[in-house]
Order: sequence, then C-alpha cells, then structure tokens
Amino acid sequence: MDRGQILGGVLGLVTLLAAFLLPFSSILEGSAKNLDSLLVIFKIFVTGVSNLQTVGLTQLAELAYVYMAAFVVILLAGILGAYPRWSALLGIAGMAILTFSPFAVFASYNISSTGFGVGFWAIWATSVLTVYAAYWSRKERMRAKPVQGETANLKGTGSPVPPVAA
Repeated sequence: MDRGQILGGVLGLVTLLAAFLLPFSSILEGSAKNLDSLLVIFKIFVTGVSNLQTVGLTQLAELAYVYMAAFVVILLAGILGAYPRWSALLGIAGMAILTFSPFAVFASYNISSTGFGVGFWAIWATSVLTVYAAYWSRKERMRAKPVQGETANLKGTGSPVPPVAA
C-alpha cells in the first residue's frame, strides 16, 4: 500500500464520519438552527418517500430519490477510500448531485441558497483532496514500476555470478 492509498483511506474515513455525524443541511426544517447529518436526511427520506408519493408531492419525492442515491454513492466513496481514484470519482459525483439537484428538480422556484452545514463542506473538501491522493498514489506506483528498457539491459549484459566458496 503506497502513501496515496493511505491518505485516500484516511480521507474515506473522514467522508464517512462527515456523512454520519456532522450537520449536513437544514433542508428538512428550513432553518439554519436545526441541521441534520446526511444519514438522518437519508433515513427521513427512506421512511417518508411513500407518504410524499401518496400526497402528490412529486417534486419532493424526486428530490428524495436523488438524495438517497447520492447518499449511497457517497457511502461507496468513503468505503473505497483506499482506492483514491474511484473514491474521488464517486465522491465528486455524489456531491455534485447533492449540490445541483435542488436547482434542477425545483427549476421553477428561485432557490438562492440552501442551508448547507459543515458536513456538506467537509465531504466536498475530502472529495477534492482525494483527487490529490489519487495523483499521489499514481505517482508512487509509477516510481515503483521498473522501466521496460532497464530490465532488458539488465538481462542481456549480466554475467553469471560465481559460486561462493565455503
């Protein structure tokens, strides 16, 4: 395991902790005082999406499905932290979905800002830092890999090692 993968693993743990523990958004309450973690938002959407559909709030049900899918993608990004390339890809994709979905689903409304909390920004930061971990991991792997020309020269020019006398 190289240093980039270790950094990616640590960032994956930070992503998981931010998704489970840190306040993510006040999208459900509407006030900045009551911030919920992404896990709490996921649980509320999972348990309440059938009620949203029966009442007829189709746009909110769509947003619930988008948030649930993005939560799973971010969860996978955190789990795959030791593979920083995949973790960065999934983390940035999940956070982009969470960032832009309210504007896409509720396009007719003038949404100027949503109450994003520290968890939102922490997951964004770890996703961006995981790109650096992926670059660092690739650089470490390229440094450890022998160059093709060097191995060919070593095979063709060497002489057998004489046996050691006892």
